Amino acid sequence: MPARRKQPERYRSLAHFFGARVRDLRDSYDERVGSPLRLAALAERTGYSPSMISAIERGEHLPDGGDRVRALDEALAADGELICLWPLVQRLGRHPIDELVAAADSGNNRNGIPQCQDDDMERRLLFRLTGLGLITAGPGLTSAESVRQQLERAIGTAESSTVEDWEAACVAHRQAVNTRPPAQVRDQLVADLAALQWSLTQARPEHKTDLQRCVAWMSTLHAGILTCLGEVGQARRWWATARHAADASGDLDMRVRVRGKEAVMGFFSFRGPESVITLSREAREMAGGLASTSVLQALGGEAEALALMGRDAEAREVLGRFFALADKVGERSELGWTPDTTWCVASWVHSYGGSAKAADKAREEALRRLPNYHNDTGVRLHQGIALARGGGYAEALRLTAEIISGLAPAYRSQIILHVARQVQEIIPPAQRKGSAFDDYRSVVMSPPLQSA
Repeated sequence: MPARRKQPERYRSLAHFFGARVRDLRDSYDERVGSPLRLAALAERTGYSPSMISAIERGEHLPDGGDRVRALDEALAADGELICLWPLVQRLGRHPIDELVAAADSGNNRNGIPQCQDDDMERRLLFRLTGLGLITAGPGLTSAESVRQQLERAIGTAESSTVEDWEAACVAHRQAVNTRPPAQVRDQLVADLAALQWSLTQARPEHKTDLQRCVAWMSTLHAGILTCLGEVGQARRWWATARHAADASGDLDMRVRVRGKEAVMGFFSFRGPESVITLSREAREMAGGLASTSVLQALGGEAEALALMGRDAEAREVLGRFFALADKVGERSELGWTPDTTWCVASWVHSYGGSAKAADKAREEALRRLPNYHNDTGVRLHQGIALARGGGYAEALRLTAEIISGLAPAYRSQIILHVARQVQEIIPPAQRKGSAFDDYRSVVMSPPLQSA
């Protein structure tokens, strides 16, 4: 049995952090690009020996110039992350990170950050460094944005953003999530998360809980974007951050909302429907007698999971409770929930359950409410699922291929492609042939969008 590979000491210095990111990008290459990238192949593409690549990944050696960094960035499909990091790494790479943080914190009434390698510490330290402008968080937080934040702090205005400002920023990001490609939304969201971290450290005690609520909301949006991009490992860690922030805020509705949204997004991050049901029920139990769209979200996730498992009677029963609560709550647009979402849930349940007429009605109601592009595409894909359930295999394949072909590549998220690929799962293996199936495969089974 081969020896377990030693984990990098990524927070010893910026050289170690840079090397760990190189290894992260190599390890994730298969998931992001669609084929593995071995050490020897990376060495060949960059002109280094395999042993030198290993030394860089361990933080023992730095690239010998910007051209080498650019070659690494291109070979790893890093989208500029390593290039953004390089100026700071080149200048400060050998300095211990804890000393950099202590130096940056000098003159402030905050404790130094202890050395720790758990997930919470990882997120806090990365945000601390990005908030201080010591490193960038990949292409989303550009060097210019780091400079802007440093200037704000230098003139004493970095802490001037109010809770209302941050709530407005969350609303703007939510609107962007509903209308723009995920990779574009992520860029500005990462920058705002770093700035929000700074605001939280500077906030007065009476404002901290409201800002923690904003952290929960923005982290939920970011976790959803990462799920859309297929970056499920990062998304899982951001869901944890969102839960922790919601719990710290003490806001029951936000605590339920984060967990309900995580449950629904579990369909698209390799969690089984049983896991989605468990998360949904945990959220509802936490809610108690609360009547809000956050509870609707949890109920909807449970109904969809039951339908996916073929437990149609149970799915319809939960859907009935879902609509009873929807009548009580009313048609609201808040924190990522819009009125069309109610009917999208019904469309999913009835399409998987084979209730074609009910699915058609739900789809019409959703489209009448001007859904966001994910819901709009989703309910139209549900029609393909309903057709396949009814035995119209060729028609289902043609419709699904047409919908995906008509969608710009930047919008073909992991969520949308996951639903499109469910059509194939419904069709018996013996029927997966012919021109309609070939066209479907060429469009739908291609790699998902790349995070740019």
